Amino acid sequence: MNKHTAELLEKHFDTAFAAPEGIKKLRELILTLAMQGKLVPQDPNEQPASELLQEIEAEKQRLVKEAKIKKPKPSLPVTEEEKPYALPQEWEWVRLGAIASYIQRGKGPSYVDFSTHRVISQKCVRWYGLDLEPARYIDPESLEKYEPLRFLQGGDLLWNSTGTGTIGRACLVPYDLNSTELVADSHVTIVRALSINNQFLWRWIQSPWVQAGIETSASGTTNQIELNTSTVINHLIPLPPLAEQKRIVAKIDELMARCDELEKLRTSQQEARLTVHATAIKQLLNIAEPDQHQRAQAFLAEHFSELYAVKENVAELRKTILQLAVMGKLVPQNSDEQPASELLKEIEAEKQRLVKEGKIKKPKPTPSIAQAGEPFPVPDNWRWVRIAELAESVDYGTSQKTCDDSSLVPVYRMGNISNGRLINEGFKYISPKIDELPRLFLQPNDILFNRTNSYELVGKSALYTGHTEKATFASYLIRIRLFDALLSPVFISLAMNAPYFRSTQIEPEIVQQCGQANFNGTKLSLCVVPLPPLAEQHRIVTRIDQLMALCDSLEQQINATTDKQTELLSNLIRAQSQGNTAKEPHQASLSTAQVIDLATYRANIGCYAFSKLANTQYFGRTAAAKVMYLAQAHIGLDLDLKPEREAAGPLDIWIYDFEQQGQGKRWFEVNEKTLANGRKKTEYRCLSALSEPVAKAEVLMTPGQKTEFDRLIYALADKKTEEVEIIATLFAVWNDFLIDGVQPTDAQIISDVRENWHERKARFTPTELGRWLDWLRKENVIPRGLPPRTVQQSRLDLD
Repeated sequence: MNKHTAELLEKHFDTAFAAPEGIKKLRELILTLAMQGKLVPQDPNEQPASELLQEIEAEKQRLVKEAKIKKPKPSLPVTEEEKPYALPQEWEWVRLGAIASYIQRGKGPSYVDFSTHRVISQKCVRWYGLDLEPARYIDPESLEKYEPLRFLQGGDLLWNSTGTGTIGRACLVPYDLNSTELVADSHVTIVRALSINNQFLWRWIQSPWVQAGIETSASGTTNQIELNTSTVINHLIPLPPLAEQKRIVAKIDELMARCDELEKLRTSQQEARLTVHATAIKQLLNIAEPDQHQRAQAFLAEHFSELYAVKENVAELRKTILQLAVMGKLVPQNSDEQPASELLKEIEAEKQRLVKEGKIKKPKPTPSIAQAGEPFPVPDNWRWVRIAELAESVDYGTSQKTCDDSSLVPVYRMGNISNGRLINEGFKYISPKIDELPRLFLQPNDILFNRTNSYELVGKSALYTGHTEKATFASYLIRIRLFDALLSPVFISLAMNAPYFRSTQIEPEIVQQCGQANFNGTKLSLCVVPLPPLAEQHRIVTRIDQLMALCDSLEQQINATTDKQTELLSNLIRAQSQGNTAKEPHQASLSTAQVIDLATYRANIGCYAFSKLANTQYFGRTAAAKVMYLAQAHIGLDLDLKPEREAAGPLDIWIYDFEQQGQGKRWFEVNEKTLANGRKKTEYRCLSALSEPVAKAEVLMTPGQKTEFDRLIYALADKKTEEVEIIATLFAVWNDFLIDGVQPTDAQIISDVRENWHERKARFTPTELGRWLDWLRKENVIPRGLPPRTVQQSRLDLD
């Protein structure tokens, strides 16, 4: 290893400690450098690999002559085109069959409860070593059909050869098990190498170059893909001199041990952050004395930057803010303000007035709240009250059948409630003429509560702020209409989202019916909430808004920091793993996109996106093209698209070829639908064959890429076609500016969209575009200046 490589690798250890999945990437880099001959220095005095190959061949012929192995078929020569990258002078590219005396899949055994011989299955083959615990026993009578070569020997490499998720995993048979009676089943391949370091062979199988190509080189269905014996025999391996193999293994072991230490240190630090934060938060929630309360706040302030460097703590902080608010610990009390008891009298008087005027029904008496029934103490001028005492009405929504006609009345459903807020998108619609309307029209300050579905979803609630002119709600939601002129509905909504409300009011009363969790309106009416004086309610809401904005900022900082750390590490690794080679790799060691040909890679990624989105309401050709553009320009997938500035946003004509390919391979059907406005919409229907390229796409993406791609897909899933067009176009314009070295203002981005793209973009108002720029930032879909740059149609080369 030269001085530059050693220094850069040392730098990687520091960088990897901070970056998400950094240690995993560092392990990949170590193996990549090792297999490129960059981890330890070469010694020109050592026997070259070419002579080692001659000795291996001589040993193989001796074993054939002594009838210990069968005569192997000659190995095919390795062509220049096959060689993935250039090797040091004393190394050789060889096929695995050339350096092995035996390569064969195991046999399907006949099992018994106990015998003298055990069967090694895929469950036994672990990266950490051979695990005999899951091994079953073979019928001794069937062993007569096993030739001696099939019995495992110390040093054999076992390679899982079947099934998505397990294929490619490998381990070595320990030498202390050499006399143990073991055989392999048909899902495991045995590789018995000659005169090479078995640990080196195992590390090669672990390397990113091998693992990235495993499932693409396999055959069969998605659920049962196979790594054929012929594929293993012809698999390429870079062969160093034997002495260098041993040095490489020793160096890998040393560096992997450092990675282990880093992982332990990082885990302990993260656990310490969470524990310390939980302790400080518990103090804030549980102590009553003001001086202790102030000390806990001071501790948080002193260690703020350290504690809030992880999202888990920020999520807990959000919950704590709400809990402190409903406990009366977020803002000071004012003894001069009208107490909650007087406020309750005013609400009761208003209720009686509305009953007398026939505007609401006479409510049923509510049981009093015993002190033992109060979830926690509240300030003296507060009161615990039942929701029924604060509400004009508690109603179930409509069960009318909905449709997609957006000219009708929008219906809020359980999917519209997220993190205490209403999502004003993805509506279904009903006729305004149904009998339940106008009674079930929503009014600003109504609270919607999800009463059924999964255990986790029951109890979710949010405040309706009047986003749409007229709207209603579905039957699996409950509406609470408060006396909003006399109290703050925002405060009541926040109280219903505080941790205590679910843990003490909802969870104990959830019942399971027909496989679903349920919570009815009667129980909801009797749930208790803390009621402060009205002026204090408003102060609390203002303070919560300030603190939640701080949480938003913290999460954005964490995202920005981790993105920078990941990008820095990726760039360092890419530069080191691919640089200084005599020949550009045909298959990049760390870039899974280049393991297979571009067309196949694109198709797999396209299938992955279609599998997630094809069944959503608005997904069609326009949205598909935009998602693929963002997959390249935002996620960084190597699709080599060349998007043009087309009317509906960045477009590469590849989408049309992909549709034809998808129909031909029976991945999906393509249908054209005529909309009510006369325009055509292309829709897709997924077929069972789509699962195979989808599974391969999951392997081709790194875990980080897959996570971000999924997050992007889910963010776009409920967006209308025009909204996806706006999102992709704004992103493209912003990204183009960054590629050109310009940090644009919002005004510049909006102007470029409306004036320098396509004339139809002028239909989007600056205000509308500004809102979607805010959405991009909120969802952290922020350009980084990654290629490609969009081009005008006239500049696009289609030849």
